[in-house]
Amino acid sequence: MDKLIEWINSDIYSIVFTLITVLLSGVISLLISAVYFHVGNRNNLKMSVVYPIKRLLEEPCSTQNYKKLCSLSEEYSAKYFKKAEKKIILQMLEIYKEVSTYNEIWINADILFSYFEYTLKKNGIEPKVCPITDIDGNLIAYDYPLEVNYLVEDIVSVLEEQEKYFDPDECETSVIKLYRYYCENYYGANDIVFFSDYSYSQVLEMSKTKKKWDKTFDNMRKIKEKFFNLKIVCK
Repeated sequence: MDKLIEWINSDIYSIVFTLITVLLSGVISLLISAVYFHVGNRNNLKMSVVYPIKRLLEEPCSTQNYKKLCSLSEEYSAKYFKKAEKKIILQMLEIYKEVSTYNEIWINADILFSYFEYTLKKNGIEPKVCPITDIDGNLIAYDYPLEVNYLVEDIVSVLEEQEKYFDPDECETSVIKLYRYYCENYYGANDIVFFSDYSYSQVLEMSKTKKKWDKTFDNMRKIKEKFFNLKIVCK
């Protein structure tokens, strides 16, 4: 023991230097390994998740592509997204889900139904005239005449018919015929004038629904830009 202490004291600097060298070597090896695995994981993330997402975002939005995006976001490699990147992915999925449900014909039909209701009220006619009662006969609310609930579907049929050779004037004429039919048969009104205050095209363009969807699509455009500008996407 005494000889060991004597040896250490006689060559302390050399021993300390050797220990530091060994420790530094170990630390450097660990750092190199960590960097290697990080780079490897990020490269795998790009190939298996990022690039497939990028390709899907370059295609038209659809419910099928939304399911694919969700599946990609749950891939094992997705755990290597950075916190800020993950946040953008989640925001994008939320907005994409909404956009993927967009159906212009049905949305326009809902807008045109709202205009029908608005015009009736403007002419002093309450669209919801059928009483709804509970099991005890107490009045709960009022609803549209049963047949009026089919007006949206009838408008959809008109819009689908006109889709291939879209002509706003022809669509307007066909929709007005529907309006008059429902007015005469279910509200006893045959003198209401439609699209006198706003044209057919203006009704569609100026509606709150249209503005809401315009904002949603603008949000989709912005979040896609954020995604495409991520370093992991650009490199």
